[in-house]
Amino acid sequence: MQAIINRIVKFRKTVMLVFLVLAAVSAILMTLVKINYNLQDYLPDNVPSATAIEVLQAEFDMSIPNARVVVPIQSLQDGLAVKARLEQVPGVEQVLWLDDTLDVAIPLEMADPETVQAFYKDGNALFQTTCDSTNAAVMLDLLYAVDPGVMVEGQLVDQANAQNAVTSEIAQLLAVVVPLVLLILVFGTHAWLEPVPFLLAIGIGIVLNLGTNIFLGEVSFITQAVAALLQMAVSMDYGIFLLNRFNENRKAGLTPQKAMAKAMRKSLTAVASSASTTLLGFLALLFMRFRIGADLGIVMAKGIVFSFLSVMIFMPAFLLIFYPLIDKTTHRSFMPNFSFLGRFVLKVRWPILILVLVVLLPSFLGSRKNSFIYGMGGYPPQSRIYHDRNEIRDEFGELKQLSLLVPRGDIRRELALQESLSADPAVVSVISYVETVDPAIPSAVLDQQELSMLISENYSHFIITAEIASEGDKAFALAERVRAAAAAQYNDNYYLTGENVIMLDMKNTIQADEIVVNGLAILAVALVILLAFRSVSIPLILVLTIELAIWINLSIPYFMGGSLSYIGYLIISTVQLGATVDYAILYTEQYLDNRKVSHKRKAVIDSSRQAIPSLLPPVMILSVAGFALQKTSTLAIVSELGQVLGRGAILSFLMVIFLLPCLLYTLDRVLPRTTLQLQMLPADQPEITDHDAVNRESEAQVDSHNGGEV
Repeated sequence: MQAIINRIVKFRKTVMLVFLVLAAVSAILMTLVKINYNLQDYLPDNVPSATAIEVLQAEFDMSIPNARVVVPIQSLQDGLAVKARLEQVPGVEQVLWLDDTLDVAIPLEMADPETVQAFYKDGNALFQTTCDSTNAAVMLDLLYAVDPGVMVEGQLVDQANAQNAVTSEIAQLLAVVVPLVLLILVFGTHAWLEPVPFLLAIGIGIVLNLGTNIFLGEVSFITQAVAALLQMAVSMDYGIFLLNRFNENRKAGLTPQKAMAKAMRKSLTAVASSASTTLLGFLALLFMRFRIGADLGIVMAKGIVFSFLSVMIFMPAFLLIFYPLIDKTTHRSFMPNFSFLGRFVLKVRWPILILVLVVLLPSFLGSRKNSFIYGMGGYPPQSRIYHDRNEIRDEFGELKQLSLLVPRGDIRRELALQESLSADPAVVSVISYVETVDPAIPSAVLDQQELSMLISENYSHFIITAEIASEGDKAFALAERVRAAAAAQYNDNYYLTGENVIMLDMKNTIQADEIVVNGLAILAVALVILLAFRSVSIPLILVLTIELAIWINLSIPYFMGGSLSYIGYLIISTVQLGATVDYAILYTEQYLDNRKVSHKRKAVIDSSRQAIPSLLPPVMILSVAGFALQKTSTLAIVSELGQVLGRGAILSFLMVIFLLPCLLYTLDRVLPRTTLQLQMLPADQPEITDHDAVNRESEAQVDSHNGGEV
């Protein structure tokens, strides 16, 4: 390792040039990465609704409608003309309207009013439309061009909104966050230009990460929206560790080259440990069956590796070249002395511990009783799509279409199924072969073009229109009732899909992931801590400290009567643990170091004074990044992820500076009994002064590192 460090220091200009060239190439590759805006694509291949979509496409060359298009018309003939124009739009695969359910030549007064009003009401025609969503934003614009009064809602609009938001908001987000991060770093460093190497190193790591996504084929819009910000927020502390060591070594009289070599060697373990906990938190997402977890987990794990390499290789090279310029901009420290906080915590330690016991169970239970959302969420209130959605739902209700495929040929069973489905109170209409055609007429003599969407070589197609939301208890209950009706006639030999059915499968898949993902994240992080401290008790203390912060964070929506995205819930459960347990590790390291020369009271006070200034910048950066994401993103699922991330960083920090000192102080006697080779100053021995401690450490370093010169 020392030989590698020496080469980095010696060939610093070459190292910097190589990283800059790689970053330039990656910046070009970033623009070529394909973004997937359809959450349904991340469901496991074997879930029933996904299989049903494949069969529907294979047998009928169609899919479920993904857009409800409403156009004002003067007559039914106008409606037929609009339908014809819609069918001519490039990318429109199918348009379903009133003429597909009844003969529009017959006076509407003679038709079922509920069926009519599902497609034509108060001078407005509603067309259930299936569109190609490869480029949803362009597809939506083409639909808008059909008529000046067009309104559209549905999954196509969700995907178009995500596409527009991801394309436009990343630059806007960085424009807000980067200046704030600069201010935070100025506050936490000792020179006006010291933030520059931080941002450059992490920025290069981000560009390398996003550029190499080209080798993944595609990434989800959620990953694309949060990856850069999340990578910056969780890895900024790596550079802080390195820079602090570098400055300390220079103050001790070492030349810049020797100071950097020693800083790289001494900070390597701390940075690697910090990166490992975060890395394992992200890798736990790979075990989600809902593949959005693996998508984000791979990209973020890759990002942690690139940030680590950039900080440990590029940043030393940059600092050694530009340190004379940085030295000219030094300023006094803006950090206060936090010894008072350690003394305060010791005074109120019992109230703190009692309060924790009081909130422990309610926060744990509350975090698991949330009202969850499994889809994309809402739209910006001032947007056209928000207005259109509300107008359509006010006029026609919240109608959704389901497709049910059953084996063709048994007319008796199909009639029984038609009757059962039509009797459901949430169902508005059921279009099928047995409902449209007299079963006594042989299908061979009928117009095959008209029947093509109702019967195929192997299946009969029931098109069900129901007044339900995309998700929620009522939507999921209808999906279960339709499945039960089909199973009563055909056992498991049927296929059902639809927006609410897909959401139900998404819900079942994501909920099944929870125990596995959270359990793996906790075990992995605890294992890293166990190996780092060689202790049984310390992993329990640190994981409990951060898990309590997570439970409080995720229980807030429940106690406030709100809802929470289940995807965000799962991601935060692992990311907050992996990203913020570093705070607890740093504080504990300081405490154990101080216990070698001090009794436990002074160790707590000194640890607060020493650790909090190092903790504040990464905490502030992570919280600022999260809240900026919340405020700038128009995607509800991404905005909510930012909110819980920012709030989680603050809660973890509060747990570390208030609860953790109380636990370490109270369990001080337990630590040496459960930790290998832990040296702690006995209570009957006097405390060692700072002067004595410095002398002993200096002597030990001289003995240990004489061979580490550059």
